[in-house]
Amino acid sequence: MSVKRKNKIDNGIAETEEALFMGNHAVVQGLLEAGVGFTAAYPGTPSTEIQVRLAKLHEKGQLYFEYSVNEKVAFEVSAAAALSGVRSAVIMKHVGVNVASDAMMALAYFGVQGGMVIVAVDDPGCQSSQNEQDSRFWGKFAHIPVFEPSTPQEIRDFIPKIYDLSEKYNMLCMLRMTNFTSLSTGIVKHRPVEEKLSWNGEFVREIKYQIPARYLLHKGLHKSLKELVKDPLFDEFISLKESSSSSERLIITHGAIYPIVEYMAELYNFDGDILKIGAIFPLNEEKIAEIVKKYKYVYFVEELEPYLETEILAIIGRYNLNVTVLGKEKLQIPYENSLRPDALKEAFSRIVADPNDDSVFYEIPDPSPLPKIFDSEELLIPRTLPRLCDGCSHRGAFYSIKKATGEDFIIPSDIGCYALGQVQPVDVGDYWLCMGGGLGTALGMSKVNGKKVIAIIGDGTFFHAGMPALLDAVEYNHNITLAILDNSLTAMTGGQPSPSSTTWKRKDFNPINLEEVVKGLGVKWIKSVQAINVKENVKIVKEALEYQGPSVLIFKGECIVNKLRNMKTPVKPLSIDQELCTRCGNCLIDFACPSIVKEDGRIIIKQDTCTGCGYCAMVCPVNAIK
Repeated sequence: MSVKRKNKIDNGIAETEEALFMGNHAVVQGLLEAGVGFTAAYPGTPSTEIQVRLAKLHEKGQLYFEYSVNEKVAFEVSAAAALSGVRSAVIMKHVGVNVASDAMMALAYFGVQGGMVIVAVDDPGCQSSQNEQDSRFWGKFAHIPVFEPSTPQEIRDFIPKIYDLSEKYNMLCMLRMTNFTSLSTGIVKHRPVEEKLSWNGEFVREIKYQIPARYLLHKGLHKSLKELVKDPLFDEFISLKESSSSSERLIITHGAIYPIVEYMAELYNFDGDILKIGAIFPLNEEKIAEIVKKYKYVYFVEELEPYLETEILAIIGRYNLNVTVLGKEKLQIPYENSLRPDALKEAFSRIVADPNDDSVFYEIPDPSPLPKIFDSEELLIPRTLPRLCDGCSHRGAFYSIKKATGEDFIIPSDIGCYALGQVQPVDVGDYWLCMGGGLGTALGMSKVNGKKVIAIIGDGTFFHAGMPALLDAVEYNHNITLAILDNSLTAMTGGQPSPSSTTWKRKDFNPINLEEVVKGLGVKWIKSVQAINVKENVKIVKEALEYQGPSVLIFKGECIVNKLRNMKTPVKPLSIDQELCTRCGNCLIDFACPSIVKEDGRIIIKQDTCTGCGYCAMVCPVNAIK
């Protein structure tokens, strides 16, 4: 089917400006220059800045953007746009792809008409995530092309080309980034785009979307992948940096670690070449074999899993190439965490060593010293545990739950700011699994442990993935209490709206009544309380726990960051009357606000960090805080 594209952006026009771009902002620039008119996302670090910038462009009327209820819905609304001839993008963090994958796997078969790209941002090192899964594997699994840039400039340059390929071959594509590429900055040559990008399309009905014989589409998909790798534009995603002299050695690498590999190669006087692969799937086997056969030794330097090593080893075998391959195991490159120069010292000591000396792989060579700025052992920055903000309303909910439950309750938590409640000294929550996983596992916990379980979830996560589990709780009368901590925001990623937000001013946005949704799912025991009423809420938590069957308690409290952002008058910090204070530690230890500290034997409130929220005054048994 031929579809006339709505937004014609001339990618042949030379770049007219240079600017310092964060990687995430370079994504937005690339989308604009590619003529993408429809975008959707679910908030998730490290991808958040992309979404925030797109939301602002929507406000200006330049394109369409929405914060969908979860990644699957975001994917589906974007897919609909692409099926109607409009270029679209869906943005999410790596674990969000898991949520969207049901729709993604199916859409890959019958393809798109307008180009469509999934922007997936991985999180090596679990900086803000529950795992560090490697999204490169989605390409081979779902049969979708995956591209991986190394710098903000490449991000901007890659995106229009990916859309051209997506549209030419009617294929869903993925742009895979990591926290390093998304949050790093660099000078980017670009072309400003001021025109409004249309998101009006036309869906043309075709029998291929309806028939069950999808295996024919699968066959066509494989054919398209074979055609794709022969496209001259596809070759532009692979680059070879050759040394000044003829070399027997080749490093193969990718993505965010390419600049680090370049740096380490220079530092260790590596006399070989470096192959950077930006087209992760499918691989152009003929071209890679043609390059690799020129070398005697090939070294793979990859972050996370040895994906390229595994795939290219297969190519070497199929083409009967006589090369020595050294990868994760031989070079002792970690499988986990983000790779920085200090993590590659041993690998490069081996890479530059005499390859004929086998002892180098059994005894670690003395690594060359790194500049101290790159040596983690020399970093003197003190490490601190993550914590809830001073004045966070969740702390009030945790205090009430803690006082009502004692030590005998299993308390599954979930993904959001409230996951920090597990950190000492707050210590409320036993584990967190995934979005909605706290409530889902609470159902099983209550059955097999034979007692009431209290699960904690936020309003955004409840709408994202908690409702099915609550419906299951009603259906099978699971003996659980669900505490929904409702601050009406997706706060942990910077304050994006949740479906129940009342502060987001957008004409087509209708806030959802959380209590009505819970009631509509069939829950009989529902109460909504203000989180600041900590003492009264202890009694209400006990009532919820005494109820046999599913009960839901909604703690309402505004996100303190959002509150401070919108305040018109200065904060009035509280203080402790030292004559009334009995040093009981209720505010310091049990409530555990970071602004309350012990100094010279006295408990005081730090005036420079106190937000004046008043929660600590509610927990003081002698009314010494005012």
